[in-house]
Amino acid sequence: MTNQPESEIRSALLNVRDRLQAIEQRMLQLETEMESALGRVPLERRASARNLVHYIALRQQDLRDLQVELADLGLSSLGRLEGCVLGTIRSVLMRTREALAWRGDVDSLATLEAVPPVATSAACALDWSAGMQALHHHTRELLGTKPEHRHVYIMVTAPSASEGDATWMDCMLRAGMNVLRINCAHEGPEEWERLVRALRQASERSDVPCRILMDLAGPKIRTGAIQGALRVATWKPEKDQLGRVVSPAKVRLKRASAPERDSLDAELVLGDEAFSTLRLGDTLEFRDTRGKRRSLLVASIDADSALLEATARAYVLEQVEATHRRGDHSLGRLGIQVMNGADAAVDMRLDDELVLSGTRAFCSPPKRNPSGRVETRAEIACTLAAALDGLQVGHRVLFDDGKVEAVVTEARPREQEYLLRVTRTQRPVVRIRAEKGINLPDSDLPIAALQADDLAALPFVALHADAVSLSFARTPEDVEALHSELDRLGRRDIGIVLKIETRSGFRNLPRLLLQGLQRPPLGVMIARGDLAVEVGFERLAEVQEEMLWLCEASHVPAIWATQVLDNLAKTGVPSRAEVTDAAASVAAECVMLNKGPHVVDAVRTLADILERMEKHRFKKRSLSRALSVSSFQDRTSEVQASQASDAPSVSPVAARIN
Repeated sequence: MTNQPESEIRSALLNVRDRLQAIEQRMLQLETEMESALGRVPLERRASARNLVHYIALRQQDLRDLQVELADLGLSSLGRLEGCVLGTIRSVLMRTREALAWRGDVDSLATLEAVPPVATSAACALDWSAGMQALHHHTRELLGTKPEHRHVYIMVTAPSASEGDATWMDCMLRAGMNVLRINCAHEGPEEWERLVRALRQASERSDVPCRILMDLAGPKIRTGAIQGALRVATWKPEKDQLGRVVSPAKVRLKRASAPERDSLDAELVLGDEAFSTLRLGDTLEFRDTRGKRRSLLVASIDADSALLEATARAYVLEQVEATHRRGDHSLGRLGIQVMNGADAAVDMRLDDELVLSGTRAFCSPPKRNPSGRVETRAEIACTLAAALDGLQVGHRVLFDDGKVEAVVTEARPREQEYLLRVTRTQRPVVRIRAEKGINLPDSDLPIAALQADDLAALPFVALHADAVSLSFARTPEDVEALHSELDRLGRRDIGIVLKIETRSGFRNLPRLLLQGLQRPPLGVMIARGDLAVEVGFERLAEVQEEMLWLCEASHVPAIWATQVLDNLAKTGVPSRAEVTDAAASVAAECVMLNKGPHVVDAVRTLADILERMEKHRFKKRSLSRALSVSSFQDRTSEVQASQASDAPSVSPVAARIN
């Protein structure tokens, strides 16, 4: 800038001033247009709602050329203003006017000398520190006491009730878990209560606080059962690279008259009388379909079911006779039946035509000629027929996490049947099995986020949970419906997490946030698995960044979810890519880990990564802590400096805010 002629500098400053003034006016205009909606937000959150409105007004414009000009002039380039939008614009505008006044601009000098008019939204023109204080206050409201050595919380998905006992909870709390997530799509109130009780007891013993988030299942849009499928159960343990078992396979054996529950790796059934003879530590020995000797160990047992463990892979077709052993003694033969785990599938190939139906009870594979061409189309039954009502010609349909992509070529909505053509497959032949997910990213789904199972789970959630996650959140009406149900149950204070896992949920996020701010505490979960399928894997990085910005603009905590350190949790060995991903998660307020045999190691590793990364980054702001790597100290001093820099500490920026 110093090498530019004075006239060019003055011209650039005038252009920047005019642009900033126009941006400020657009913000205030949109705020006026949104006055009614803002008025429904409680006073203590209204500044956050206004800031969100200002951010939307700002981001409706392309600011890249303005940012370059501001940087050239030595002014803030607006790169980190999410938490304090109007305040930042006004601050930069003031610096611009000061520079012009110093250069003798009469209009700018008069503006600076005049008493600033009291703006309608002057109260919400937050500075950066105030915006971050609001974000951290709202985070603590939702997620509880701030972790001791970091500002990012760690959430862990609970395993089954038989695994998530007091010992498991103690290990998780010591490793660094701050929030326990209970997935309401699995098990039921009896098992959930055991998990809650185990956590509360462990938390009280260790004096480590931990909140409970219960995740509602939401709509299940899945493929139906396969017609004529054989009942084949199979399971296999987790092994390391040397073939040694690191975690046994889990198999549920249920009493014949027990109520239905979601299965683990497989599910077997035993008659009531025979089931009553089982005891902890018993083994069931049998030969599988390949004639191999296999055994199952009774690892835990209750009135309705037993959790069995296996150290070798096995296949069971329909039923099997097993020898019941207790120590060295044989107690007789038991007839075990297969409950589920069918191996049948619908094979799909590029350019295949198939029928998607909301009325048929079963899926059926295609019939092909010797060259592989389809003679009779495959039929896919959808478990939630109402989800298909928004399908139109040209819309995409994705199966099994995007392994197959098809396009609607003909729609018969009255019959709830749609002709599809396969346009992309992950492999030359993809086998789609029963109960696999169906995504409809281009369709306006005419279904509510709260389904019957969710409404049935809410009384338990209201009684035991600190927060509830609304799966499939897509419209303000979805949020309003959850608010109404919680009002009926007397839990206006419970935290609500909006789980964004669809294209429409992402597109409507500003509206969802504005609705959710009416009833704090509020959070947003970035469900990156389903979201990647919906928006395309190539867009996921962009979309998750935009969601983080919108959350920061509304001072709402964001939860970074799906497959964080997943390989480490499952196998004990992390991949390079997932460590990098975990490091990037420091931009969120909370990071979620899924269950796995090595989840304790995953929690410890994540806590260490977060503590280290917080010294280098806070939200979009890069931090410059002292580095020993480029110093010219002797080796002893360098090691001491390295050890000092590795000591647990919160970033100075986070410490100032918290």
